[in-house]
Amino acid sequence: MNQIKAFMGCFFIAVSAFLYAAKHITAAIISSNMNRADVNYYEGAYKIVGFGINFWTIASLLVGIVILISLLIQGASFPFIKKQTIEENPHQ
Repeated sequence: MNQIKAFMGCFFIAVSAFLYAAKHITAAIISSNMNRADVNYYEGAYKIVGFGINFWTIASLLVGIVILISLLIQGASFPFIKKQTIEENPHQ
């Protein structure tokens, strides 16, 4: 169960990163045919993309962070972190 939660936390953070990149790429595509040497329309295109994608980017990031923090509070180890066991020396 903890591995599934860790995967879901990482998944939501990855979705957040994808949405963040998609916003910038969308603004670049929108402004690609409008830019001239003396004027840059990227900032206007960036504003056109709007608040919706920002909201979902931040929401996804927060959900991912909350899931991962809840696992840390529970004391769970993540799938990529191996717990090292200390073995006693039987020859003493």
